[in-house]
Amino acid sequence: MKNFKIVLVIYVMVFGQQLISQESSNNILDQFKDVPSEKVFVSLNTSLLFTGEYLFYKVYCLNDKTKQPSEISTIAYVELISENQEVVFKHKIRLVKSQGQGDFFVPTTVPSGNYKLIAYTRWMKNGSMNRFFQEDINIINPYQTNQDAVLPDLAEKPLIGEEGETTILEEDKRFILTTDKESYPKKSKVELSIQNFRGASGYGNYNISVRKKEVLAHRPKRTPQSYIKWHAEQVVNAPIFYDKISFAPEGNGELLKGQIMANSSGLPLAKRPIAISIPGEDYQIKVVGTDSTGLFYANISKDYTEPQAILQVLDAPQGSYTVEIIQDPALDYSSLEFGRFLIDSTMEEVILRRSLHNQIENGYFAVKPDTLKLDALNDPYGGAFVEIIDLDEYTRFKTLDETIIELVPNVWTKKNRNGTVSFKTRSFDETYEESEYDAIVFIDGVLMPNQAELLEFDSRLIKTVNTVREKFTMGGTTYFGMVNLVTKEGNYFDLVNNSGMTKIALDRPRLPKRYYAQEHPIDSASRIPDFRDQLLWQPTISLEGKELGLSFFTSEVPGKYELSLEGFSIYGRPVAIKRTITVE
Repeated sequence: MKNFKIVLVIYVMVFGQQLISQESSNNILDQFKDVPSEKVFVSLNTSLLFTGEYLFYKVYCLNDKTKQPSEISTIAYVELISENQEVVFKHKIRLVKSQGQGDFFVPTTVPSGNYKLIAYTRWMKNGSMNRFFQEDINIINPYQTNQDAVLPDLAEKPLIGEEGETTILEEDKRFILTTDKESYPKKSKVELSIQNFRGASGYGNYNISVRKKEVLAHRPKRTPQSYIKWHAEQVVNAPIFYDKISFAPEGNGELLKGQIMANSSGLPLAKRPIAISIPGEDYQIKVVGTDSTGLFYANISKDYTEPQAILQVLDAPQGSYTVEIIQDPALDYSSLEFGRFLIDSTMEEVILRRSLHNQIENGYFAVKPDTLKLDALNDPYGGAFVEIIDLDEYTRFKTLDETIIELVPNVWTKKNRNGTVSFKTRSFDETYEESEYDAIVFIDGVLMPNQAELLEFDSRLIKTVNTVREKFTMGGTTYFGMVNLVTKEGNYFDLVNNSGMTKIALDRPRLPKRYYAQEHPIDSASRIPDFRDQLLWQPTISLEGKELGLSFFTSEVPGKYELSLEGFSIYGRPVAIKRTITVE
C-alpha cells in the first residue's frame, strides 16, 4: 500500500512560498514587480432589471500583457454599488481557467435607481478604479412608492439612450448562430447551433443568453469588444506593470490573513503553527505558521459549503492568545459616475405586465429550481478508503473511550507517559505492531489536537466514526490514520465555545450553479405557467470544434428574443455575436 499523502500549501504560487510572509514589506512585494496587470470583463444577461428578476453574469479575466486568459488571479470580486455609494451586494467568484459565474436575485428591498456594477481582482487593486470593469445597471422596483431616482426633473428628457454610449456590434465572420426556424409558437422547442469557421482560433470559453428584447429605452450593456476598447482608453498612458504594489494576487485561492497576539503581554506570537479547520462533510484543514510579527497567511483553493473556520494555535495554552482577522481597506467609490435611467407614464403598461409575469414565475420557483454544482468540493479523505462505523447499529456505551474499545475495529487510544492521549489506527497488513505515528482526529471536520478531552465525549451525540488507515503528512508532521467523528446533527462547529478555539465567518465564493432549463414536451399535461423573459442562460460554453448544438424552449410571452454569444477565444480575442428570433 502506497503512503497516502496530504500536502497542505501556505500560499504557494509559481512565485514561491515566501512571497507574502510580510505583505506590508516593499521588499517582499517587489517580487511581483514583473507580474503584469490584468483586467476583468463581465458578460451580463441584461443591464435593466425589475424586482423579482435575476442578474446573471459570467466573469472573464485577461492578462494585460499577453491579452490572453490570465493565470495570475484565481479569485474575482463583483459588486453592485448604489448612487449613494452603498454596496448592494459583493460577490467573491472563484476563477477556474480564468473564468467564473454568479447571479443576483433583485429583492423588494432594493429601490428603483441607477447602479454601477464593478468587477476586479485583488491584484487589480494596485491600480486605479478606472481600470476596474464598470457597467451601468438600472433597476425598477414597482413595489415601492418612492420612484424619485428614476423620475425626470421638469427639465429632463423622459428617456435615456438617445445620448448614451451606443454599442456597435462588428460582424464576426468566425462564428454564426443558426436556428431551425425564424419564428416559433409559444412553449415550443428551439434548436440552436453555434458554427465555428476558424478552427482553433475560434476555440474558447463563452456564455450564451436568450432574452426578450428590451422595449424600455436604456443604455445598452458593454460587449467584449466595446469593453476592450474602453479599457484601452483608460490605460493609454499606464504601464503594463503596476508602479506601486500594495496587494499580492490571490494566485492559489482566496486569501485569509490574520495576526495572533498573546493575551498576557500583548505581543505577537511569532513562529507558531496555526490549524485552520473549515468544517462540514467536505472539511478542509490548513496548517500555517506566523511570521516574526505574528502575521499568518493561508489560501483556500477549494470550494466549501460551511462559511466558517475554526482557528487554533497548536502549541499555545487555551485562552492565552487572541486571533485578529485582517481585512483589506474598503474601496473608495467616490470616483464612480452613474448613468441616468428615467421612466415616464407611457411605460406603465409594460411595467405592470412585466411585474405580473415576475410574480407568477417566482410563485412557481419551487418547481423550477436551480442546483448547485458540488462536484468540485473537497474530498477530506483524499480519495482513500474510509471505514465507516454507524453507531446506531450497536448498543451504545456512555463515553467515546468505551465506544472506541468495544465497537470500532482498528482504532484505539493510548495514554502516553507525559499524560497526553493519542489515537492509533492499525495498518492494512493486519499486524498488531504499533505505529510510531499518532492518528489525527476531527469532530465534524474540526481538528481536535487535545485528544484527551475526547475520552469523556458523550457517544450518544455521535452518528458515525469514519477512519482512514493510511500514512500521510500534514504541515510537516507525519500521521498514521485519520479519524473523523460525525455527530448526529453534523454541527459540532456551531457548538464550539472552547476558549482555545476561535470561530470566524468566511466570505465564501459563490458556488457555481446548473440553471434550470424549462421544457414543454408535446405529450405533457403540465399546467404550470411559463412567463419567462429569460429563455436560456448558460454561463459555460466550451467550444473546441466546428459546431456545437443547444436547445431551449420558448415561453408564453410573445415578442422578439435576442440570442447572444459572448466571451473570449483561447487567444484572448473578444467575441460577441447575436441573432433574433420571434415568438408568436
